[in-house]
Amino acid sequence: MSEESIVTTKEMYDLLIGFASLSELNRKILLCLAHIYPRAVSGVQLTKLIGYSGKAKSLYRGVLQRLTEEKLILSDKLTSKLHSLRINHLHPLAKTLIAIAEQHGKKIREMYENALRTDENG
Repeated sequence: MSEESIVTTKEMYDLLIGFASLSELNRKILLCLAHIYPRAVSGVQLTKLIGYSGKAKSLYRGVLQRLTEEKLILSDKLTSKLHSLRINHLHPLAKTLIAIAEQHGKKIREMYENALRTDENG
């Protein structure tokens, strides 16, 4: 790794091993949330960003609940039906993913930010 790198090879290895144990949907969620960090999104916004064809409710019942239990994401309940979701920047794997996304994922971040702006503007 170059001197510019902010992620060690050990952190990268741990991230790869951790990601290998996750489903494709879990990986999509974490990659999305890492790229838009520190921003939080609703479940509906997240489903649109990752191209999930199901409803946000089905995400909450399984996938997001598991990621929350594993402390990879944080879910703040704003109302009985609205949750604010963000990646847990204190989790070691999430922290590494955020660092990589910040260093190398500027174009993907722009894509997500544009999609969020479009969604907010109707």
